[in-house]
Amino acid sequence: METTKTRISDLTGHIRDYIETRIDIVKLEAVDTGASAASSMVSWAVISILSLITLVLITIGGAIGIGYYMDNFAAGFFIVAGFYLLVALVIYFNRNNWLRKPIVNSIIKNIYEDD
Repeated sequence: METTKTRISDLTGHIRDYIETRIDIVKLEAVDTGASAASSMVSWAVISILSLITLVLITIGGAIGIGYYMDNFAAGFFIVAGFYLLVALVIYFNRNNWLRKPIVNSIIKNIYEDD
């Protein structure tokens, strides 16, 4: 009879340990997912900022170059602005296919990715 009580006590102790271990694993997986998402967002932010700075400098250089060629710097800036307006309109009308769906899919893939 003592051995049955001891076995049941051991079994409940093992079950308790198992549940605590599973909880710890779930917490660690959540932290890993959060850290992965945060690091991905930070790296994309850095890349985006550097790309934006590069794009601004190329844009200014292009506008000055077009203005120099046309002997009218204002015209160069207006031509570049028109180009960006055209690009913005194309992106706006295709935003669901080009931006929304790929971003949502990427986020879902990063969350459920098995490393």
